[in-house]
Amino acid sequence: MPKILAISNQKGGVAKTTSCFSIAAGLAEIGQQVLMVDLDPQANLTTACGLDPDELEWTLMDVLVPDDTEPAPAIMQIIQPTKMAGLSILPADMRLASLERLMVSQDDYELSLKRELSLLNHYDSVVIDCPPSMGALTLMGLSAAQTALIPVQCEYFASRGLMQLLDIIEIVRSQTNPTLDYYIFASMYDQRNLISRQVLESLQEHFQEHIFDTVIRIDTRLRESVMVGEPIQMYAPRTRSAEEYRQLTQEIILHLQKEE
Repeated sequence: MPKILAISNQKGGVAKTTSCFSIAAGLAEIGQQVLMVDLDPQANLTTACGLDPDELEWTLMDVLVPDDTEPAPAIMQIIQPTKMAGLSILPADMRLASLERLMVSQDDYELSLKRELSLLNHYDSVVIDCPPSMGALTLMGLSAAQTALIPVQCEYFASRGLMQLLDIIEIVRSQTNPTLDYYIFASMYDQRNLISRQVLESLQEHFQEHIFDTVIRIDTRLRESVMVGEPIQMYAPRTRSAEEYRQLTQEIILHLQKEE
């Protein structure tokens, strides 16, 4: 079974989708077969891969909520390649927004994604892009993962949102995924900003055992790479951001090896 990572933060604008794309690409860059799962109804990760969610015949929604009148193909036929070798995506569309209404009455709905992913032995790693909310979709993503990766923007309100997410992780541990671990990493860091420096120091002090050393700094090249449908490692492979995500990927790999 592949190693499964869930990128989660209920606060938008923290480079969650960009980090998902970049971490997954970092794993593919070292030779892994990697699947990204777009669990966000906004389908930003799907779009970042150069796909139009409105033009796709089948998406993750058809996997999680099959239509008896028009059965979807096998999950491997729904998965799409990306521009990078070894990197694929299970795309999303806006229909995922209705999933909570359709599934919450079902027993163990939180484990639906985990059951589907358990069939995918072809991949070394799966990286899930959770939506910026604490609803059913995020619970499904966290229930499927071995590790939650939490990008935290170094700003004034970051700690409050982080503590809310850690409360959700504790709920998931108690109900559906007792071995779920988590790690934090700083994203969109601006070393010129005093508040950014203070927040980073606070995170490093309070989460010594659960924070990666690598810090992802602000870089317009990251925004550009998403716009052209390429991870930063392809779009601008020698930039600071590409190297920072490579370093972060190595820290993630070391963490996963310790868990084996």
